[in-house]
This record gives sequence, structure tokens and C-alpha cells, in this order.
Amino acid sequence: MRTNVSETFEELTGLAALGQDAALVVGESGESNNAAQIGARLAAARRGAGLTGTQLGQHLGLGKDQVSKIESGKRRLDVSELARAAAALGVSVRHLLGQPDRPGLAVASRLASGAAPAATRGLRRRARQLLELDDLLTQVADMPAAHGSLPGSRVLEAARRDFARLPRTKTEARRQGRKLAELTRAEIDLGSDAIADLAAIIEQHFGVDVALSPMGTEADGLCVHSGPNALILASSDYPDGHLRFTLAHELGHHLLGDPREVIEEQEHQMFADTIVECRANAFAGHLLLPERGVESHLGWLGEGRNNLTGRGHVGLMEHFGVSHAALTVQLNMLGWLTYDEARHLRESTRVLLLVATHADVAPTGAATTVRQTRRSPERLTRAALSAARARRVGLSVVAGLLEREDDDQLWKYVMGPEPQRVVSDAGGGPTT
Repeated sequence: MRTNVSETFEELTGLAALGQDAALVVGESGESNNAAQIGARLAAARRGAGLTGTQLGQHLGLGKDQVSKIESGKRRLDVSELARAAAALGVSVRHLLGQPDRPGLAVASRLASGAAPAATRGLRRRARQLLELDDLLTQVADMPAAHGSLPGSRVLEAARRDFARLPRTKTEARRQGRKLAELTRAEIDLGSDAIADLAAIIEQHFGVDVALSPMGTEADGLCVHSGPNALILASSDYPDGHLRFTLAHELGHHLLGDPREVIEEQEHQMFADTIVECRANAFAGHLLLPERGVESHLGWLGEGRNNLTGRGHVGLMEHFGVSHAALTVQLNMLGWLTYDEARHLRESTRVLLLVATHADVAPTGAATTVRQTRRSPERLTRAALSAARARRVGLSVVAGLLEREDDDQLWKYVMGPEPQRVVSDAGGGPTT
């Protein structure tokens, strides 16, 4: 008979059960934090966030007078209020406690407090949650830091060394993107065929955590990179082909040392005709659709650059797992289509009809299928499951990481045998 979930994890209380670090309740020296000091920091953070005492009280379930007492040090914040206050104010729990922020938490706090377009707020919230869970698992489960492979390290070193300066022209930007993509394929031995599990390759070779979540179609993806922390998050409410191009595009920004700590993009931004986006698009296009591979597959279909039909387009989309928009961009960069021809095709083609018309070369419809995949970073997933089985973190940590609320099934997933790794066409990784 199954043990009750709450009983199984009853020894995990306070911040640990909430998915926070229980050690934060006391200072690094072991002495309790001074209520007046915490109250002063809370007041400063509230003013910085532009909230009134009444508005903060609404987040905490308290009246304005109670908030005033907390800020003046006459009343202490309890554990749950501390976590909610930090979330509402866009700061970390450590900040309110007057302790130095660890790098991952500092980035998470900046994600929450920085101005963000409405379209990307959901992506930011999920990225912040993953960074906080990364910090928690590092502290309580001794999770190793993300690290890439030796070939991946060589690619990163070459990218930062050879392309440190932004090119002056779009032509040069495209050349750099192609050169880096070809180096990437050569170093990690990808040949010239399709990449099956892009998310796993990004994590394994470049030490970048990858997460997929249904986040709507207002924004494509987000890349956060600061110091040792690197995370790519993409919305899986897009077709798989679109999603894969987003992952490759954001990887390009990361490898090329984009100076922005947070890179958040919508489709019109990703395909913008600017030097920065041209370079990232060239990298993504040549990584996913290398010229030799394109020529080889078209030859198998009985077509080529001079007699490329709609059937050939569909065959390439299916084989390489890319969207029609990504394909036309790449064909333009290969010189097979002019910029105006590529733009016209993107704007005029009814993609679903095109794929249905040539279903013989698109048996899975992978390029146009929306799977709404949920994928958490492999490194975090393994650490969270191991720590939960060892009673070092609560079930809520795993639930938050995997975005699951089905307690009974989740308990079986956590406490049962090691789950098999499920790879999806959208990029692979543990899916739920």
C-alpha cells in the first residue's frame, strides 16, 4: 500500500518543502536575522518595486498595518511569508535576509525585477524558477555544476576568440555564423545529416541547461547566460520545427558571447534583418541544415537547387526537423533563393496545406506538429529525483521542476525505479 505523500516527506518543512533553501532562515554565522534589519530591507525592496504597503499586503495575505509592523521590526516574517515577499518584490530570500546572493539567485532576482515585455513574462518566471531550483539542488543535493565536453569547449573558445567583435556587415555576419556552425558540426562529429536530439547535444557539449514548456505563441524563447549559469528556454506551443530553430538560434547567441544577460525573442525579432540576428540565424541554419546534407537529401528526392519544388521543401522540413520559415531563411543564405523570394514564400505559403499535399515525404509531420512538450534540464531532473528519494528535498521541488500537479502519479514517478529517458522529436530530454 502506498504511503501518504505528506507523511513520506513530513520531515521536510519550511523553505525546504517550498523548494527554497532552509538554511536561509538563519544567517551564515548561525545567528537569527534581526527583524528590524529584515523589515528595513523589505521596505526598501517594496519601494524599489513601486508597491504600496497595501499592495504588498495583498501578496502576503496581510493588512497594511501588519506590513507596517514588519517593516518597522515590530513583527517578524514567518517562513512562508518570507518566500512570498521575495517573489512579489523580485528579490531573493537571501537579499531580504541580508546575505550575499549566490550567482544563480542573483540572476534569478534580476530576471524578476527587470522590466520585461508582457509576451516574455511567462518565460522569465519559468527561467527564474529553474535558476532557483538549480541553486537549491546545488546546496542541498551537491549537484555538480553544468559543464560541456572537450569538443564543445573548443567550439566555445574559438567562438569567443575569433568572433569577439561584431561584424560590420550582414554578409560578414552570415559568414561568421556559417563558419561557427561548420566548426560545431566538425568538433562534435555530427557529419552533415539531421540532428536528432538537439536539446541533449546543447546540454552535453556546451553545458547549457535546456527547458521546454508550453508558454503560448507570444514569444519564442529566452537565453539567460551570466558567469557559470546558462539556460535556454523555449515555448513548445510552436511546431517542433520552429522550436528546434529557436533552440539553435539561442545557442548561437550564447556561443557568440552576446553581451545581453537575458536574450528574449519573438519571431519577428528572431528573423529581424539585423547584423546580430543574421549571425545567429546563419549559425542556426547551417547547424540544422548543412549545405552538403541538403544537397544529399534533395538528390535522394530527385531534386536539386535548380528544380526545387514544394515537395522538396516538405521533404527537407521533415528530414531536418525545421519550420518552413527556417528553411526559406537558410535557402536564402545558401544563395538558392533571393531575400525577396524567401520572404514571399514565408508570407504566402500555407504550410499545413503544403505538408498535407506532400504527405508521402512527411509521414510524421514533425516540422508542423505542436507537441506542447515539457522538458526540464537533464542535470536538474536527475539531481532532484535522487535528492527526493533520499528525503533531502520535498516532493514540491520535483513537482515544480517537472511542472506536475498529479501527486499520486508523481509520487510513483519519484519513488519508483529510475525512469527511462524519453526523447521527443522536439528536442529530447525527460518529458512528462
